Amino acid sequence: MTEPSSYAIRGEITDSSFEEQSAADHVHAACPDGQRFAAWLFVGVFASRAFTSSSAYFADANRHLAAIRSHTYVIQAPGYWLFNRIAGLFPDAEVAISVMNWLFSASGAIAFYFAVRRIASERVARVSSIAYATVCFAWLSGNIHSTYASQLLFPVAVFLCLLHYWGNPKFGWLVAAGVLFAVGTGFRPSDGAFFAPAFLYGLSRCQFKHALGCIAVVFPICLAWLIPQQLALSKYVNQSLGSHFAQMADGVLVIGLSRYALSNVIRLVLPFTFFLLPLLGLIFKNRRRPFLWLWVLPGMLFYLLIYFPEAVYMGCLLAPLLLLAADNRTVSERTKVRLFAVCAALNIIFYVGWRPVRLKNQRLQAAEYLIEVDLGKCSFYSVQHHYDPRLSQLLHVRGYGEPSYTPTKN
Repeated sequence: MTEPSSYAIRGEITDSSFEEQSAADHVHAACPDGQRFAAWLFVGVFASRAFTSSSAYFADANRHLAAIRSHTYVIQAPGYWLFNRIAGLFPDAEVAISVMNWLFSASGAIAFYFAVRRIASERVARVSSIAYATVCFAWLSGNIHSTYASQLLFPVAVFLCLLHYWGNPKFGWLVAAGVLFAVGTGFRPSDGAFFAPAFLYGLSRCQFKHALGCIAVVFPICLAWLIPQQLALSKYVNQSLGSHFAQMADGVLVIGLSRYALSNVIRLVLPFTFFLLPLLGLIFKNRRRPFLWLWVLPGMLFYLLIYFPEAVYMGCLLAPLLLLAADNRTVSERTKVRLFAVCAALNIIFYVGWRPVRLKNQRLQAAEYLIEVDLGKCSFYSVQHHYDPRLSQLLHVRGYGEPSYTPTKN
């Protein structure tokens, strides 16, 4: 016999709009030790990042540090001025970036936990927040010296503020949402652009004067980081965003059908399906939440069709994907708890236990290289050994946007 859903027990409505659900007469039964769990979650996630991090090595880490030391605070467009400028306020920028990312990861897990508590049961909220913190590409973003981990906090914190507003329409919640959106966009402008349709949709469900007030908060904060960022880019970086993008983008809409476009799709699909495999059914069966799908689709379509560099870029999409799974009403609470637990366990085992393998069969080795590059980077081994290979280098072929690669002879 199917276990009765916690939603039916608490009498929650199943309308397709979050604001209507939050405004319903029911009150979420607050767990007396929810604050204690949140505190332990913060400590656990912070410690997991701190004990598995290393010195700067991944992607643009050293370029961020060089920009901070030279006081230019921008790398290639869009620049990331806000992130570098904040890290530059501290004596050791490398340590500052690490601590910032540990805090983003831990605080993001807490924000996700409190958001899920408002749309699902306490048990689902707890196990899903653990899964949110342990998905391998999210874990890696907290270990490296770049901007990705910021998107584990700011978008889901905006969503939490909107949930509070929809349940109790006080303008202060929209002010907080606007500040968080503007600052989060400053850390990663591209991810802010992906989140903007969902944010604007959320504002459309608010009182008009409150929505206008929120937008009035967003604009000056965005200008506060956008103006110095653009000035620094024009002064210190010769390459524009358009030229940088044209050089790197290898999706099917940019270069047509080719092996490079296929590689771009594989880079997205492989980590997405592998790290979230137990939850895929829950995610795709939940079609009731336009806000969450507007949060997912812009970034997912951009990555699929235009440009997807590597798995850590999916950090901005992790919260809505797991929220869709947590909010799924077609399965029992017990099933959701079990699937989230399996997802968390698989990711922990992979992150801690993965190692590269060398095989004699060339075809099997080529397949292993694919796993090595698209999945193996998201592991403690890779962080510990500063292992950040490209598939073109392992296979001794030319990658899109790279110069011809000549293999060395032994």
